[in-house]
Amino acid sequence: MTLTLVLLFVLAGPLLGWWAARSSYLADRQAEQWERLHVHQVEAVLTAEPETLGMGESRTETPRAARATWTAPDGTPRTGIVQVSTLARQGDKTSVWVDDRGALRGPPLERDPLAQALMVALAVMLVAAAALAGLRAIGRALLDRRRDQDWQREWAEVGPEWSRDRH
Repeated sequence: MTLTLVLLFVLAGPLLGWWAARSSYLADRQAEQWERLHVHQVEAVLTAEPETLGMGESRTETPRAARATWTAPDGTPRTGIVQVSTLARQGDKTSVWVDDRGALRGPPLERDPLAQALMVALAVMLVAAAALAGLRAIGRALLDRRRDQDWQREWAEVGPEWSRDRH
């Protein structure tokens, strides 16, 4: 049983890993392409003085935000609250990331599709190894149970004769 499971892992593990890595790579590439086409950096003008967000008594730089206006890629004016640096003042310009409709969003993610694909392949192979180890444990438990039942049955046949001879 163990040999069969090891052979199954050796044969199927790399195929599963390759399939998962390829799927992950293609999905990341598709996401990168979508962001290139649909996420835009535009200039926003602060229309109010920035205010501190959250706790003001912090040793780290506290985030600040201000109301701003910008023009969406389709030419419509937009307003919203944007995060700004500590030095920003009303009337200053800042870069923001928006989608096709002009809604604020974060900047495109920094991706490394190849590294992601390798991590996915490794994770899938580890899961496959764990699943096969689990199958081995279940198979062994079933075989042990069967052996115990056989042993009990045989002992029920032989035990009384053996015990009788000992007294």
